[in-house]
Amino acid sequence: MTNKSLEHPENLIVSIQVSLDGFSFFIKKSTDGLCIESKSFDFKNVHTPQRALEEIQKIFEATPSLNQAFEEVIVLYANELFTVVPKALFDENRLTDYLKFNTKILKTDFIVYDEIETLDLVNVYVPYTNINNFFFDHFGTFTYYHSQSILLNSILSNAQNKRAEVFVHFEKTSLTLIAYQGQKLLLSNQFKFETPQDCIYYILFCYEQLQLDPEVHQLTLSGKISEDDANYKLIYDYVREVVLNNNSKEDHQSSFLKYQLGL
Repeated sequence: MTNKSLEHPENLIVSIQVSLDGFSFFIKKSTDGLCIESKSFDFKNVHTPQRALEEIQKIFEATPSLNQAFEEVIVLYANELFTVVPKALFDENRLTDYLKFNTKILKTDFIVYDEIETLDLVNVYVPYTNINNFFFDHFGTFTYYHSQSILLNSILSNAQNKRAEVFVHFEKTSLTLIAYQGQKLLLSNQFKFETPQDCIYYILFCYEQLQLDPEVHQLTLSGKISEDDANYKLIYDYVREVVLNNNSKEDHQSSFLKYQLGL
């Protein structure tokens, strides 16, 4: 979706999502929420934040609409470098301790956290510092979150079903998995995958560990997956109630970014 008539850039908000899989953004008017431009870019053979930054710099050089003043800039980082902690157990002096047991971190990593107030949860994570620095140099002040924080708030705040459910969002080489019962979080994680067998393994392992029944508990899928996809077909063989939550009129990454932010 593209509209190049940007008459009042000072009234525009840009939202950006960054991962090692790709980069997406959408620009909307702050006055009426009208989407001005929305694009998504897949990265190939990008395995480090430094290589991701090189690709992002190329995108900015080739995209005039990103090179202007914005009223607000929001950045979401989508990576596996996070862990969710109950607020009652959270101590901001122990950020490294929360991450080191299930995430490979370096001594030089910058660790931050998002408070998910309505759910009494705290998401501790590692943003990409080099990319953060680039955005600061380019835009000045901006706000950033982990995508999982926004997603958890969006899904759990609206959850009404008393029966446990599972939500999985697909990117090109990773899946985000959230299990919940009402507004209670049961599991939150992200996994890399290469084959459909990897995907169904992670999903069924989640069901098994939480003692959920694939014949009973609903599974919602979103992102880069369709009914013709090999991942979907294998999942459908093992889980009875599968709901596909995709917007075919927009690219998956940009539409998911809007979904997370409630736009």
